[in-house]
Parts: sequence; structure tokens; C-alpha cells
Amino acid sequence: MGVVARNSGGGIDMELELERDDLIPGRLARGVLRLRATKGREIRGAELALIGTEYWKYRVTRSDGKGQTTTHIVRGTDDLPRVPIRLSGPASLTQGLTRSIPFELPVPGLGPPSISADVCGVEWILEAKVDVSGIDPGVVLPVTIHQPTALLRAGVVPVGQFALWPSADAGRDGLRGTISLEPVPLDLGGPIQGRVSLDLDSALDLQELRVELRVHASATVSSGLDEQLAVWVGRILEKGRLAAGHHDLSFSGVLPDVALPTAVLPHGRTAARLLVVFAVQWAADPYLERDVALATTTEV
Repeated sequence: MGVVARNSGGGIDMELELERDDLIPGRLARGVLRLRATKGREIRGAELALIGTEYWKYRVTRSDGKGQTTTHIVRGTDDLPRVPIRLSGPASLTQGLTRSIPFELPVPGLGPPSISADVCGVEWILEAKVDVSGIDPGVVLPVTIHQPTALLRAGVVPVGQFALWPSADAGRDGLRGTISLEPVPLDLGGPIQGRVSLDLDSALDLQELRVELRVHASATVSSGLDEQLAVWVGRILEKGRLAAGHHDLSFSGVLPDVALPTAVLPHGRTAARLLVVFAVQWAADPYLERDVALATTTEV
């Protein structure tokens, strides 16, 4: 059995089952809808739809007419386009018997993917409804739509200039080097391996040398909010002295399985960076950085 959701209403027990609740854009979501009448019922039909809702947050400032203003944070929402499929026409449900309706539902080729930032994001559900006299009963199953690596590699989604390069030069704060990554793009929930090649003009006394993966989520509307999310931290060196000269340093780990892929939405976007942070005492930490792209599946 796959993933199941159940509900009852209008004299009908409904069970919606999917093979899997993490869906791949451009593929078919396979499952079955089961209807069991607690008493004989006539139905006019049954429908199934993937329903996506985008949300974003922004500030609204209002005046009370006396010169005083207040600012509120508002959450906007918008339903994404949906294409329901008809599972059944008019039919009779016999009391106590279960009618099973298998289905194959196309997943939108471009998503957009599920995103779970605070200031912007996308939520998806699969909803089945039965058309009967009175209030139509329904059943809902939350699902996730992935951001595939193939979609990012194909250039369909805008990413940073060097986000899809295995190696990228970086320089700032008096530092210079090259940051290499594998795989490209990175897969959230999967492994990360990297190398930092450094050329130091002078020695550094470090509290630590660490690497951080950060996601910048932003609502791209007037007065939209934005946030920086620390997705993963890895340590390259503990406290010590890093001598002047050339250094080749490596790092590895496993990224968390979070819904924060690189994406562009109608009212928001997410973009990622990898930072190599040189933590020093009694001063702002210098760092090197490069663009990265984040997927949530390597299946396609």
C-alpha cells in the first residue's frame, strides 16, 4: 500500500491512495480512489485535481487619518492553475460494496516545486471530490512536488552565474581561492562533497574554518519580505593557525531533506550560496562565496 488519506461524507466513505506522495514533474502520479456507500447512493461523477497554492508575505502601512501610521505583515495567497481529471461519470453505489477507480494524473512539467520558506513558498495537495446531491464529499492528501536536477541543468530555472559550474573562483575580504562542488546542482537530502583551494598572503589565526549553505528566500512584490536560511553547516578545520601559502582543503556531509530548492515563482524566489567562513576572534569573519543551485531529486 502507498500513501493513503480517508474521509467520509454524504453517505460515502472515501479512500485516496497514491503510490508515493513525492511527485516528479512531467511524470504520472498513479493511485486509486475507493468509494464505499454506507447506504445506496447515486453519484453524478467524481473528479481528481492537483491543487497548488503559492503564498508570500509583505508589509502594508496604513494611516488612521490623524498622522499615525501602523505597519502590518500580510500573507498573500494565489491558487496555481489546475487541470482536474474526471474519474467517473454518473454511477450507482451499492450499499456496503466498494468501487475502486484507478487513475494516472499528469504532474505539471514545470511544477512549480514545493517550497517551505516562511516569507514565500508553494504548498500542494491532491483532492478527490464526488458530485452528489447536497454537499459534495471530498478527500485531501498533502503531496510534495520535486525540483529535479535535470530541470536546473536544462536552464529552465534561472540560477546564479556560476551555480552550475563544478568549480568557481572566489575572492573578497583579502582572500582568494576556488570552491569546487560535487554534485552540481546539489541535491537536498543527498551527499555534498567539496574542495577549497586557497592562496593566503599571510597566516590566519582561526577559531574555526567552516562551510555554510544558505538559502535566500524573498517575496518579489512591493514591500515583500525576505529571509536568510542556514540549511547546512560543515566544519573544515577546528581552532588553529592557517599558515601563509597554498592550501587544498576538503569537506563532505549530507544535506538535510528540506523543501528549499532553487526556484522562481510568480510572487517569490529562492536562491542559494555556499560560504567558506574564516572565523576569527574580535573581528568580522571574512569569507569566500559562490552561487549554487539546489534540487530535491536526482530521478530526472
